[in-house]
Amino acid sequence: SRVPYSRESACRPFMGQSTGQQESKGTKDSPWSEINGILFDIDGTLFDSDPVHFDVFTELLAKEGIVCDEHFFRTMIAGRQNKAIMADLFPEWSTETAQAWSEMKEQKFREQAPGKLTPTPGLIELMDWIDEKGLKKAAVTNAPRDNAELMLKSIERLDWFDTLIIGDECERSKPDPFPYLLAMERLGLDASSSMVVEDSPSGARAGVASGALTVGILTSQPEEALTAAG
Repeated sequence: SRVPYSRESACRPFMGQSTGQQESKGTKDSPWSEINGILFDIDGTLFDSDPVHFDVFTELLAKEGIVCDEHFFRTMIAGRQNKAIMADLFPEWSTETAQAWSEMKEQKFREQAPGKLTPTPGLIELMDWIDEKGLKKAAVTNAPRDNAELMLKSIERLDWFDTLIIGDECERSKPDPFPYLLAMERLGLDASSSMVVEDSPSGARAGVASGALTVGILTSQPEEALTAAG
């Protein structure tokens, strides 16, 4: 299932979907009452990093004759693995050419990201709450490891997560549920005791397909794009 949230309430711990009233773990009828672990996406979820990605893609795709506007970015790029993006945009390119372009793009992101990344509002408070409740936690991302570690280090939380799952290092990446299922396995959880927090349709589909309660935050996508994931 998927529960959409606005950016402002996205990371407030355990807020009621319709009433806005706070619920604590264990409250009767709370969808979170049996949750023992939270699995976070990184790009766009922990950080509103999409503006940096958008700027990088806009600049580099322009050199290839492709106009990257907001709609194009949301539908063709946001939340997707580089391999899938390259296959759709440049199907004629060799694997080596696509890989080299992707690496150039990610390097440019890492150069521009410092100083531009801030945690999603409420994130640090939520992380403190998770520690207080003793919940398990994982970061699950389609971003390359260097990007993921850069972002997590920027808020001194790289070692906070019990496990870090990188899509490029998995047999299959999002929107396949494999990365989330792997995270659950490493944390010793099943889907019924796990919550996925995502911001992109690709990640949302992965979370829903994993069987976990999936919460969408509206940092980068309209609500209908996320609820359409299931």
